[in-house]
Amino acid sequence: MRRYFGFLLILELLVIGIVTTIFKFIPDRMTAGAIAGTIFVLLGVYIVRGGWKEREKRTASYYAGCLHLFLSSLPLMITRLLNQSAGFEQVNVLGLPGPIFHRVSTTIYMILLIATIWDFVRASKAQNLKDATWPRDVG
Repeated sequence: MRRYFGFLLILELLVIGIVTTIFKFIPDRMTAGAIAGTIFVLLGVYIVRGGWKEREKRTASYYAGCLHLFLSSLPLMITRLLNQSAGFEQVNVLGLPGPIFHRVSTTIYMILLIATIWDFVRASKAQNLKDATWPRDVG
């Protein structure tokens, strides 16, 4: 499990870098937002799918991934795609103005990162305990 959570943490950090780069190099905000939104949704789907298929992956990062996917990424992406002609400031997402919802989404993503770090530390401690108690020489 330590390897899974380590990979997940690297993936979450990579997404931040990729999305930042997308907005730096694609001048059209709607196009950049659609690409970035797709990446965020795919990350959420990956996390939720992993927890759905394997019960032992239903940890803090799984539940934070559910928040990220269903309360942040999907609502923001769907709302923006349905309101392409409106500026981001004029769009409401789940009843909140776009810029405020974006701040909420950023907070949810930070919660996801913290949850994944928490899961990684827990899995590392469990692995270290298992390694320490594993019989070295039998016989």
